[in-house]
Amino acid sequence: MSEDRLNRIEQKLDRLVDVVESIARVEEKMAANDSKLNRLEFRMDGLEGELDEVNRIARDNSGVAKFADKIFWLFVGGLVSFVVWMMKAGISG
Repeated sequence: MSEDRLNRIEQKLDRLVDVVESIARVEEKMAANDSKLNRLEFRMDGLEGELDEVNRIARDNSGVAKFADKIFWLFVGGLVSFVVWMMKAGISG
C-alpha cells in the first residue's frame, strides 16, 4: 500500500475515534440526565403526597373555621340581644 493511502486511512480512523468519543460523551450525558430526571420524579412524587396532606388539613381547618365563625357571631348576637333586653327592661349595669 502506498504511503498516501495509509495516511488517508489513518485520518479516517482518527475521525472515527473522535466520533465514537463524542457518542460516548453524549451517552454519559444522557445517563446523567436520566438519573437527574428519576431523582426529580421521586422528589415530585413526595411533594405531591405532601401537597395532598396539606390540602386535606386545609379542608379540615376550613370546617373548624366556619364553625368558630358561627359560634362567634352567635355569641355576639346573644350579647347584643342581652344588652338590648337590659336597656328595654330598664336594668342598668
